[in-house]
Parts: sequence; C-alpha cells; structure tokens
Amino acid sequence: MIFDGKAFAQQKEINLRSEVEDLKKRGITPKLVSILADNSPESALYVSLKAKFAQRIGVLFDVHHFDNERTEVIIEDIKKANSDPSVHGVMVQLPVIDEEKILTEISPKKDVDCLTEENLGLIVIGKPRFLPATVKAVIEIVQNAKRKTQDEEPKDKWLAGKNVCIIGASIIVGKPLAIILSDVGATVTLCRSTTQNLPEHTRKADILVSATGAVDLVKKEMVKEGAVVIDVGISELLREGKFRVVGDVNEEVVGKTSFLTPVPGGVGPVTVACLFENLLQAAGNLR
Repeated sequence: MIFDGKAFAQQKEINLRSEVEDLKKRGITPKLVSILADNSPESALYVSLKAKFAQRIGVLFDVHHFDNERTEVIIEDIKKANSDPSVHGVMVQLPVIDEEKILTEISPKKDVDCLTEENLGLIVIGKPRFLPATVKAVIEIVQNAKRKTQDEEPKDKWLAGKNVCIIGASIIVGKPLAIILSDVGATVTLCRSTTQNLPEHTRKADILVSATGAVDLVKKEMVKEGAVVIDVGISELLREGKFRVVGDVNEEVVGKTSFLTPVPGGVGPVTVACLFENLLQAAGNLR
C-alpha cells in the first residue's frame, strides 16, 4: 500500500489543535522561534510550511531571518530566545554556516529539533528528551505500517528480530534512528549511498529506510519482496521541462513492497506535525 502522509498529519493536526487549547487554558501559548540564515528557496519553503502549520493549530511562530550576518549575531539572538520565558522552542533551519557552533548554543530544553549534543546523547543512553522530528515521523509511520500490513506480532514486539537497513548516516535521521530501532530489538544495518555492495544489505531488509537525497538510489532489484520502504530523501529533478520533487526510491519499487511512503506527501507532512508535538511537550515541561 501507499502511505498517505497528508491524511496522517491532518489527524495529528486535529489532536495538536486540541492540546494547544488546553495549554492556553493553563496560561501557556506555545511559541517557536525559527532561525533562518540561508537564502535558498528550499529553506524558505520549509519555514513557510511550518509557519502555516503553526497558524492552523494556534501556535506562535517567529522567523528570525539573518542575511549574511556574522555567526556571533545569530548566537546572540539564540541566547535571547533561550532566556525568554515566552519562547518554548528554538530551531535552526539547516543548512547554516558554522552549524556546530550555532547549534551548541540552543538550550537543550528548547531544542525541539533535537540537534544539540546533550539531546542526541540522551538518545544514545536510552533516555531521550525529544526525538528529531524526522526520526519520530519514521517510527510512527513504521508502526502504522504494522497495522496496515496486518502483521500478527504484538505491537511492542513487532520490530524485535526484524532486519532494518538505513541508508544515510546523518545526525538528523540515520544515526539516531539506528539507535532507537536497535533499542527495541531490531537488527540494524547503517549504510551510506557509497557503501560497497549496497544491494546485498538492502535485499535483506524487512524495513528499508533511505535518507540520502540521491535520486533513484533504491531500485526495484534492491528491495526484498514484501518489504516496508520508507523514503525520507527529497530532491528536485527536471523532467520534461518541469521540476519535480522526488525521493531516493525509484517508483518501480512499489510493485515489490507491502508498504511504501511516497515523495512528496509521505514522511514530510508527518515530520512537520512531529516537530510541533515536540514544541507542545517543551511548552508543558517549561512551565
């Protein structure tokens, strides 16, 4: 089956709207500050999508746009947001120059995108404060795949013993996802697009996750029959004179899968909703 990420995210949106109302009754209006220091149209689009989602659920969303500003200016702005009690979440839209130096300055309790060393470290020791929004989205989609494929294993044991292959080893997706899935009993292979003999690893996977941004990296012959395939990649491809948003997975793969996320309309909408779930969690805890 083809996963409908938009419908899944819309249900989350309904739940989030209700949770925001409950927080407001307690005198809390959740607020997220987004640091935008990249002038690319892609970054502007991502921030715009988050701003629209925030408006729909009743959350305050402030974009602090820095155009060729020095790193020190951005850091000073982050420190102000950290100390502002009306701000519950701070995120930096990547990519950004001096990424490591800038991300380090975010308060871990307001790091709703889970990019600080402290929050990533908490994942490693099995005590996460937040999960990176995309990782959270992938886990929930995999749980949804279990329901849709009518696997008879109990929900809490479904991943135990499953072979999972993740392509892409970023701190945003691949590495934390590998740790979390391993912690619940899956056998995880973490690869890269440059891994030698990559198909040998992917063909063994009951669950295959690709998060590289390499167009058509995953082809039909690389997928196990009946596998769950999660496509996290996103790229722009010029076809027939028009730009199309595409993922890592070739469209021919659909015939071999039991469950597949499309691009666009798959992981992306769920990731946005998961980010705001983290924000509401932070708003409740910071009170």
